[in-house]
Amino acid sequence: MKVKKIIAFALLLIVAVSCDHGIAPLPLVKVEPGFSGTIKFLGTWPAGVVQTHVVLFKNPLRDSTDFNVTNIKYISESIPFGVKEYSYSTKSSGAAISNVTPGDYGYLAVAQSKKALSLNRKDWFIVGVFVPNGDSTKAGKFTLPENTFLKNVDIICDFDHPPVQPPGGKAAK
Repeated sequence: MKVKKIIAFALLLIVAVSCDHGIAPLPLVKVEPGFSGTIKFLGTWPAGVVQTHVVLFKNPLRDSTDFNVTNIKYISESIPFGVKEYSYSTKSSGAAISNVTPGDYGYLAVAQSKKALSLNRKDWFIVGVFVPNGDSTKAGKFTLPENTFLKNVDIICDFDHPPVQPPGGKAAK
């Protein structure tokens, strides 16, 4: 009888120690919000370009005043002149600005300038715009869900067929 009690006690002890609270959900792993993707450059790069960046705006660019530092939430590191493909990530330590939080964003594009260190809208031209799921009616827009890092936020820059420029800018020459 004593052996049965010892075995029962040992089994109970094993069950109590190894219990992981049954079907309770595991604690969520916090994911830093952000996104990454690849930019493909088609055609010949415009001469004289000194800056190329992926740029994310919180609000859409409805006029030239929307192209401002308070509306910009992400500027990638400088993309080397002449590359055919470039991978980027908001987690990159080289980003000029990275203030990405969950929520809706109004405009994600690749912008170029022939002037160094300028934030004047007239000095920048858009060479590619993010188009979610091929839907050009939502060009530039996307939603970053809570606790999510999006991959494959890809952009095509076709220098022979540039996108429509937002207000206040000029097409590349």
